[in-house]
Amino acid sequence: MQRLFITIACVFTTLASNGVLAVEHVSIDRDGKSIHVDGQILVEATDGGLLIQDASGTLWAITPDEIVNRDSDAVPFKPGDHEAMSKHLLHEFPDGFRIHKTAHYLVCYNTSEAYAEWCGSLYERLFLAFNTYWKNRGFKLTEPEWPLVALVFDDQRSYAAYAEPELGEATSKIIGYYSLRSNRVVMYDLTGSEASGGRHGSTAAHINQLLMRPGAERTVATVIHEATHQIAFNCGLQTRYADIPLWISEGVAIYFETPDLRSSKGWRNIGGVNQVRLQDFGRYYRNRPVDSLVTLISTDDRFRDPRTASDAYAEAWSLNYFLIRKHLKEYLQYMKMLSEKRPLRYDEPEDRLAQFREAFGDDLEQLNTEFIRYMRTVR
Repeated sequence: MQRLFITIACVFTTLASNGVLAVEHVSIDRDGKSIHVDGQILVEATDGGLLIQDASGTLWAITPDEIVNRDSDAVPFKPGDHEAMSKHLLHEFPDGFRIHKTAHYLVCYNTSEAYAEWCGSLYERLFLAFNTYWKNRGFKLTEPEWPLVALVFDDQRSYAAYAEPELGEATSKIIGYYSLRSNRVVMYDLTGSEASGGRHGSTAAHINQLLMRPGAERTVATVIHEATHQIAFNCGLQTRYADIPLWISEGVAIYFETPDLRSSKGWRNIGGVNQVRLQDFGRYYRNRPVDSLVTLISTDDRFRDPRTASDAYAEAWSLNYFLIRKHLKEYLQYMKMLSEKRPLRYDEPEDRLAQFREAFGDDLEQLNTEFIRYMRTVR
């Protein structure tokens, strides 16, 4: 989810916010290709670099040397609606792709209609549960500006062909992802995966049956995890390309990822104990460094290092789980502060620590002691 974000962060270093809502028209030369971008400017650098959001929700990070021509008009920027974005998707993808529409989603697919409908239903249930969860805790979310797009490919091979330019060598190890750049969730039909025995589901009940098999739950959880990222970045909890600490971004996604395939309506498992992450944290705790809480909060380095990523994800879930249950008021205050961060403005490690202390207090040693004591009671 964060891969392109890291690359773009290196491009923009001296940026200022730009409140212009008119449409900007920019012609660029990128990798020898001529590209025309129409959208609203979110950020403009002092050197002329731009961050533009087009009508489909895609973010374009444009360096000064790529710009061939730019002009603007007085027409207000308007996000694409269901109809406009459906046409855009069907134009982008080859024959055989269709669109399944729900209240908040456009599922663009070339697999079975039953699987597309199942995905749409799953995502809508998650969307409702996510919004209800935060509303009940006093955190006001907003409606997405765009329909949320989910791309569902028929098999892993076609998925990999699409994802490889964005994921690179990691494509074969990732069954689904949320792209900060395109604002899309991308996956393939899980009922044809090895976890379900290689047979596609033909009805919603059959699909649920396949995906409730032992070994398939973590596969489904990954898809829900990425869909949670998409909702968080489109409902006002977080802002794309803003400096959201990964322990929060990933911890929240893990908090919501537990599948609930038995219910056709609600989502009963939000906030349940994630046994996989709990076990991982239990193993990590045996040799947990004394500064583990500080390193988790102050930088994202542990998530980006393959040697420490698993432990970082486990501690991120554990810390979110603990803070939501024992320090909810302070947690919501901290989340509100993060939700107001703007794109491409980055904090130093000491700034992140100061922001955390402002919400949870200066005594991190005491908080760490309370955190560990509490997690020892979780089963």
